[in-house]
Amino acid sequence: MDLNLQQLQTITLGALNIREEADGFHFDRMTPTQVINFIQAEEEFGPKCEAPSGVRLDFYTDSPVLALRWHKAELVCGRTFCHFDVLVDGQLLVHSGTMDCGAEPEGSFCVALPEGMHRVQVFFPVLNKVVIASVTLADGATVMPHRSAKRILFHGDSITQGYDAVFPSGSYANLLALHYDAEILNQAIGGAMFDPAIVQPVGAFDFVVVGYGTNDWSKKNMADFTADAAAFMARLNVIYGQLPVFVLLPIWRGDTDRTDTAGDFMECRALLGRMAASQGFHVVDDYDLVPHDPRLFGDGYLHPTNAGFQLYAQRLIELIDEKLAQ
Repeated sequence: MDLNLQQLQTITLGALNIREEADGFHFDRMTPTQVINFIQAEEEFGPKCEAPSGVRLDFYTDSPVLALRWHKAELVCGRTFCHFDVLVDGQLLVHSGTMDCGAEPEGSFCVALPEGMHRVQVFFPVLNKVVIASVTLADGATVMPHRSAKRILFHGDSITQGYDAVFPSGSYANLLALHYDAEILNQAIGGAMFDPAIVQPVGAFDFVVVGYGTNDWSKKNMADFTADAAAFMARLNVIYGQLPVFVLLPIWRGDTDRTDTAGDFMECRALLGRMAASQGFHVVDDYDLVPHDPRLFGDGYLHPTNAGFQLYAQRLIELIDEKLAQ
């Protein structure tokens, strides 16, 4: 049986809205107002908003088979890969998709599931747009949604969106989702910077993670860097200040000797930390969340690979748990 819109709505996590159109199902992680605000900041952010980072199906079923068909994959960033991950009872079953969705804009997979009732999670691609044509289970199979223990909101740039996790369940945000048994709403966009217009009330959450700053350092002068970060944090405090908010200071990058930036990288990090602390936010200050090994970065200097993100998430979870316990 092909799951219909109502069934998909009950088992989807990480999407504010699911639209059924003539070509299939579209999963929105931004409000229309946020999309407009992102486009006003930079036109190329519009298509990036359509990448379903953090979206997953999460349900229990006794179906012996799961099939998914996708099409109209569209490159919206500098990466071509477009993969789905299927987990059963928390264990990875299969990576499926393509390393070049420009050349292969459609595809499908069909996997056998173990006998009996099991929890199934399907993590969607994190960087490129894709339309879901169909999700299929055996006729008459049970479909029950999983109820997550927590909800986490993410704001940030490319690292938080998931660059360069080829396999989506291994982005740091999705690794936190798995660890905390959480639904996440990932509103990060590659290339984005502190912008108060992006912060909108989008639901109830247990805590908020913010990961901006590295683009602000590389693209702005110090005055704009300071003003934009302060305005973003002030607005975030108004909307979500009653929650624990974790502000991640930028991690190591391999080009901090540049001179066409907001200033000294470490001084900018320290400034962000002071601004976040002044709002009562938790400051996560670990320059070494990922060791300074180019092999752990997809581009050699900035965006962690799946292996890099494993280390990033492991350490970040330790730091978050320490601060939650205080």
